[in-house]
Amino acid sequence: MAAFMSVGLGGTAQAHDLVVRSYPENGSTITQPLDHIDLEFSGEPKDTFNTVALSRDGHVLVSAPPKTDGRKLSIDVPQSVPLSDGQYTVGYQITSSDGHSTRGSLEFNYDGPEREGSSESAAAPSETQAPEATASEAAQDNDRGGVPSWLLPVSGIVVVAGALAIAIARWRSLNKKD
Repeated sequence: MAAFMSVGLGGTAQAHDLVVRSYPENGSTITQPLDHIDLEFSGEPKDTFNTVALSRDGHVLVSAPPKTDGRKLSIDVPQSVPLSDGQYTVGYQITSSDGHSTRGSLEFNYDGPEREGSSESAAAPSETQAPEATASEAAQDNDRGGVPSWLLPVSGIVVVAGALAIAIARWRSLNKKD
């Protein structure tokens, strides 16, 4: 019975999709003009509620639903987005192939041609802009819509406790007759 309980107490395996390749690469420095962002995942993300964003110093520069091609998600970086030397963050929120919402981010340095954005895009955020995931949010998966990971072990304990209570009650009733 202890073996049964230990199986129930183990966490469920989580197989959320991870970034396996990207442009720009995490931690890299790019020197060419940035006109697109590509993210390739370990699984094929579902084609729902996906967003990719580019930000700098906590300000979202562009955020859009990506184009999907199998495991690859891409967004265009419009010429109106201002770029200058410095560190940028690519944040994403996808629906993983397992159906769970997954957030993450990667960083890169830009050391390419400076690009002045139009005053319109710099002054007013677009409708599609979404807040970027913080570092702590990026480290966590957001499991909306799935079965909570605590449900299986708790259910196992309840089933074992119920079976044990029934076994004790039957044992007592058999011993009273003797």
